[in-house]
Formats: sequence, C-alpha cells, structure tokens
Amino acid sequence: MIPSISVLKFGSSVLPDDDSLSVAVGEIARRVKSGRRVVAVVSALGETTDRLIERATRLAGGREPDPASKAALLAVGELNGTASLSIVLNAAGVRATVLDASSVALATEGPIDDARPVALARGVIVRALASFPAVVVPGFVGRDDASGWSRTSLLGRGGSDLTALFIAAELGADECVLLKDVDGLYDRDPSADPAARRFVRVNYDDVLALDEGIVQHKAVRFAAGRALRFSVAAPGRAVGTLVWEGGSRADDRAPIHHDAAGAGEVAR
Repeated sequence: MIPSISVLKFGSSVLPDDDSLSVAVGEIARRVKSGRRVVAVVSALGETTDRLIERATRLAGGREPDPASKAALLAVGELNGTASLSIVLNAAGVRATVLDASSVALATEGPIDDARPVALARGVIVRALASFPAVVVPGFVGRDDASGWSRTSLLGRGGSDLTALFIAAELGADECVLLKDVDGLYDRDPSADPAARRFVRVNYDDVLALDEGIVQHKAVRFAAGRALRFSVAAPGRAVGTLVWEGGSRADDRAPIHHDAAGAGEVAR
C-alpha cells in the first residue's frame, strides 16, 4: 500500500541552475522523512527554455519553427532538469527515479504546442512509488497520438503547473504544491504596491482574475473542473496560498516575502 503522496512542482525560477537543486532536495527529503512518497514535477532549469526557443528560431532562419520539431527540442530542457534532480537526490541519499512523458503515457489532445492532458498511466507511477520514495517527472511535456504515431507535445506556457495538477488529480494525491519564487498569491503586484496582501486562501475565479505570471490559468481552470485543491508557496516557507473552491481571504499582515521583480516566474 502506497502511503500519502505529495506532488511538488519546481519551476525554473526556483531552480535557476545546478546549485539550486539542493532546494528541491530539501523539500522532497523533508516529506520523505515524514513517510510520504513524492512525485517531483520539474521544469527546465533557469532560462534553458528561452535559449532553446531562440535556437529553434535561429535554425529556422528567423521564421517560426515547425511546431512538432520545436516541441521535441524544448522537451530536452525538461529531460535535463529531471535527470539532474534525480542524480542530486540519489547522491543526497534520497532514492529516486526518473519517469519521462512516454513512461507515464501522459497523453494529450489539441495543438501540439498548447495541448491539454487527457490520460496518464497511473499504475506506472504507483509502481515506481512502491520502489522509490521519490519519482521525478518532466513538466510541460506530453505525448500526442492524434497523427497515428506518438509525437512530443507541450502543455503551453506555464504547462508544468498543469502537469503537476493533472498528475495530482489522477493519483488522488494528498498534497499538491506549486513551488515558486514568491510565498503565495497576492491581490496585486507586491513590488508595485507595498500594501499588497497575500491570500491565505483564494478561490479559482479570483486566481483567474489575477495576472497569469504566477500560475497558468489553463491549469487553474483544470483544477476548478476537478475541484482540486492546491497550494502556491516558496521553498522553505511556512506560509503560502491555498487555492480552492471556497471563499477567498487575504492576510492582513504586511507581506512576508516577494521577489525583486514582484511577478515571480512565468512558469513552465
């Protein structure tokens, strides 16, 4: 029997480079130590995706690259991130394995570069979690079979959020946390307005009324359709924001933390 499952999503702003992987190790190890199993959803590190987009455009002679070919190139960034984290986890004594989008059969429909997930080999992840306390999977990437053969697909800008929420819903996870470089969702940009208040909890509609820079709106709409609760938090912080179907409440205290840009990452 699998114990409680935590799905943790680590975005590119939380993991800008190899040195930052220890941040993810700490979050995962803490939950493993408490007896949980962890599915870590990982974006490409830092600006890797942007560099790959620039490369694809350059290779296409300045024109928009073929979407399927571009998707295959961008997926390399996520594979590098997942493999890197798994290596560091194992070196730190946390037994982990990597499952890519093909391994978990994360099937998608729709545009190849803005797809939506529709199916998952839940049993593959469950069996892996029975052998390893941590399983690392790439965010942002899926597999499209509409053409009659399997091609790499992408879940759109911010797609790692959707990957994490979809996996959490399919597994019936006890916890799903989107780890960002901000300590939650604010009612306005805290870098522009010092009076900005962090939501302690916020409903889906109110999140959709906020800027999409922190959480992908497509992912929020998916969560709303499944009545899936999740949290937005910063690594190592005791506070965060619960996103749910109930009412919204902002913290009356001054903001605890926000990054210098105030908008956090555009998640992948």
